[in-house]
Amino acid sequence: MGVAKYRPAIKIVLKLLECISKGQSKGRALKTHVIQCANLKTTSAEKYINIVKDAGYIEEKRVAWGAREVTVYELTPLGKSRYEWFKTINNELFALNEWASE
Repeated sequence: MGVAKYRPAIKIVLKLLECISKGQSKGRALKTHVIQCANLKTTSAEKYINIVKDAGYIEEKRVAWGAREVTVYELTPLGKSRYEWFKTINNELFALNEWASE
């Protein structure tokens, strides 16, 4: 069994913003889809989602989904800007690193 490989927090934030951005092309990004896309456990995902939400990068909404309500996320204008920053920084710093594409 190998040693666990951990992602830096900046990579997790980048991945969350990327997942929300991709999901938003359909108008919204479902919480469960964001968690799966970012490849995180629910508790870890919620921690990072709260961080980016508190920073003003995303908005959380409850919407009707058939007979139930679901949580969806959207990037704010600030979140879109920061996502582009994170992508640029990631590409500059980690382009040659093995975990740049994770």
